[in-house]
Amino acid sequence: MPRDNRPAPRRKRSSFYLIALLLPFLIFGILELIFRFTLVGEREPLFVPAGVDGYLKPNDSVVYRFFTNPGAAPNVSIDTTYFLDKKPDDGLRIVIQGGSTAAGFPYGRMASPTGMLEQRLRRAFPSKTVEVISTAMSAVNSYTLLDFADEIIAVEPDAVVIYVGHNEFLGVLGVGSSYSYSLSPEATRWILALRRLHVVEAAIQVYGAALPTPQRQTGTLMSRIARERRIPQNSEMYIQGHRQFRENLGLLLQKYRRADIPVFVGTLASNEKDQPPFSSAEPPGSEAGLWSKLREELLDALENEDGDSAVRTSGQMVGLAPDSADSWYYQGLAGLEGRRFSEARHAFLKAKDLDQLRFRAPESFNGIVRDVTVQQRAAVVDTQTAIANLSENGIIGNESMLEHLHPNTEGYFALASVFYDAIIASGVWGKPEFEADEATARRELPVTELERLNGEWRVARLLRDWPFVDEKQPFTVPEPTSEIERIAKEWHEGRISWPEAMNQALGYYSSTGNIEETIRVAANLATAFPFEPNPSYVTGSAILNDGDAQRALPFLYRAAELEPRNTRYLMSLAQAFYANGRLRDSLAVLERVMAVDPSHPTAPGFAQELKTELESGG
Repeated sequence: MPRDNRPAPRRKRSSFYLIALLLPFLIFGILELIFRFTLVGEREPLFVPAGVDGYLKPNDSVVYRFFTNPGAAPNVSIDTTYFLDKKPDDGLRIVIQGGSTAAGFPYGRMASPTGMLEQRLRRAFPSKTVEVISTAMSAVNSYTLLDFADEIIAVEPDAVVIYVGHNEFLGVLGVGSSYSYSLSPEATRWILALRRLHVVEAAIQVYGAALPTPQRQTGTLMSRIARERRIPQNSEMYIQGHRQFRENLGLLLQKYRRADIPVFVGTLASNEKDQPPFSSAEPPGSEAGLWSKLREELLDALENEDGDSAVRTSGQMVGLAPDSADSWYYQGLAGLEGRRFSEARHAFLKAKDLDQLRFRAPESFNGIVRDVTVQQRAAVVDTQTAIANLSENGIIGNESMLEHLHPNTEGYFALASVFYDAIIASGVWGKPEFEADEATARRELPVTELERLNGEWRVARLLRDWPFVDEKQPFTVPEPTSEIERIAKEWHEGRISWPEAMNQALGYYSSTGNIEETIRVAANLATAFPFEPNPSYVTGSAILNDGDAQRALPFLYRAAELEPRNTRYLMSLAQAFYANGRLRDSLAVLERVMAVDPSHPTAPGFAQELKTELESGG
């Protein structure tokens, strides 16, 4: 039979080419399914099991997922926050996103928006399970927030709070960062998206493991992260940083809008009058000598408190070098001396915008925050004004800032308060059960003396290194003059952990009869370890003995819920219910006590008194 040498029909050839074209994709898809099933190539998740039944926590190692070699990652992580893996029916859950300010640097979680919001919301909604979960950490920017969004949506928050923008240029993946993928926002987002594929991530992990282990770098995180130390205004890199921030924030808010999650986005605040520019453009060569001469004249005028002369001289300096951040900063100082406060603030903001070392967000970023947030139907929260209101004449300085952009405890309180007010005003959770006014919140501020001291020492060490000084200067923690200072120093130098330091402070305050600080420390421990009954019991009992039954109730309720057969916990809960006028609830708890311990010495008598009071209409 003769062989048929006629070419295959066109349809068969097309099918062959199609199969050949699709085969690599089919193989890739099969590999992806296998890798997913076997957990090969799994990237670091945002949330992980907490090691306690029923609880999750942020992953300490989540920053590694942005690096080829984990050894190259900066030593940053999210503060531990434990929360229930299944959101309870009475749950009120907020997630915080942002960088170091959102994380509460240098004090830690309790001074952060997380700690202060949680404290105040629990006061306002004592019958609810309030969880404020931080995903904030130093050196990250809008890329990180966008990458976390789907996992945040999965834990069903009732709201998301965002404070971000200062790290867009020099944070992880920022356009001028040592840890950057690309200048292009689209390319960086594509790389992050591809790394969600297990096959891609597995290949990256194998490649990263083959790389030599990088040497641990010394110096501040600021010095290690800043590859580009001069990013002039309106340069290509400056424009890319703006585009990166606008696009990422828009995509982030779009995700939450589609998930029907309310979002509250804060405007950005930084030290305006007490932080000189880190890196200023030099005056033109032909004018440099005259500019320097005028600067000396201006400094003399400031020393002699001659505001009018200072203002005139600073105007000449700006005229000679309008692109110099220093020119505008000196004009701001002159405006302050001449009591021209509006002009002074304008000059200080201009100086910040012209500062070429981009550790503070330019003022145009607040315009982006407002524009994008409104477009995506989220809520703009004017945190910048709230912090400015703490400063004389509305110009942000050392009254509320520790250095270039991190608030002190007063600044953090103002920041958390304005977010709290916005959340309550939105009606997300309905009307508060109790009025958690600002005076009460300030009195119950969840920042202990240990955390204040540790934060002050961290900042003192930071200010003795680049970029605040050219040459690193030594810093030594002062010798302790009190027991609390001794404990704080042990913690600061790493000889004891935060829980150990807090427990030592709790014992000290209890032994000296300092009820206010005993409650503050105990409440922080109870908040940090929601699955441990004893910290909640100690806190609730101390508050109840101090006469605040309403505040004590949630702590005692949690202790009794965690150990429902502990009659000591139950009796304190019954007393708290009684002090709150909830007689029937108190009686129900006493009946539980008698069921557990029929021979309890005081429960039967207390129960009989309640029955008599209820029968008489009490």
